[in-house]
Amino acid sequence: MSDPRLELDGESVSARLLPGRGTNGGYSLVIEGATQSHVNPADPRDLQLEYTRLVASFIDGCSDAGRPIRILHLGAGALTIPRYVAATRPGSVQHVVELHREVFDFVLEVLPLDDGVELTVEFDDGRAAVERAARVGGGYDLAVVDVFSGSVSPRHLSTVEFFEHLRLLLAPSALIVVNTLASAGLTMSREVAATLESVMPEVVALAASAVVAGTSLGNVVFAASESPLPAEFLVDRANADGRPIALLHDASLADFVDGASARRDDDRLD
Repeated sequence: MSDPRLELDGESVSARLLPGRGTNGGYSLVIEGATQSHVNPADPRDLQLEYTRLVASFIDGCSDAGRPIRILHLGAGALTIPRYVAATRPGSVQHVVELHREVFDFVLEVLPLDDGVELTVEFDDGRAAVERAARVGGGYDLAVVDVFSGSVSPRHLSTVEFFEHLRLLLAPSALIVVNTLASAGLTMSREVAATLESVMPEVVALAASAVVAGTSLGNVVFAASESPLPAEFLVDRANADGRPIALLHDASLADFVDGASARRDDDRLD
């Protein structure tokens, strides 16, 4: 018999926590039938999903190892990344924006945070929270945009106007990290790259080589900043385990974008 604590049949969303997943155990969070994240509360550094390892590469490269940071998370999932930040950068101040309070409460009831995790949360649409200054008002060293409805990322969280608002909440030399799902033709990822390039002077991406080639499913994770990013460190960190990871930067990023247009709020979708 299944454990009823591991199933959420909420008013606006359904979710499950599946135990015993991953090579070292842990739980997979499945929302509306789509696996959103994996977390190992016993070892927050254990990142089983490739996209979380790519996000972690940017977090590890954003400043000196172990230094506390201020970080904004748009999208909570199973709080995999906040747990990782707390484990690798103790004393970090973290703020989470999550649309579904019932999912957040469901996850924490089964998998509570360690006492040392300093985290605040607000329940709202990510765009609305950013435009309202995400409660604590800015000065973030890093913002992670990882919001999905099932397997679809809301378009209003990937436009020029959105990233311009988000940019106002960042400290100098901060990073915006954006997770995208590789769709057919990589259309969304290419458009997000073009959008970030129109807002920030420095943009890089990490993705499995097979994803870039269009021969495999996966994620393309971007980082954008006002300052140069440590490209060599990032690709070395990303290739520490798992399948080969490519770094897209300068000419290789331009080839990837391949003339895609930046996304804007007033774009008409046919």
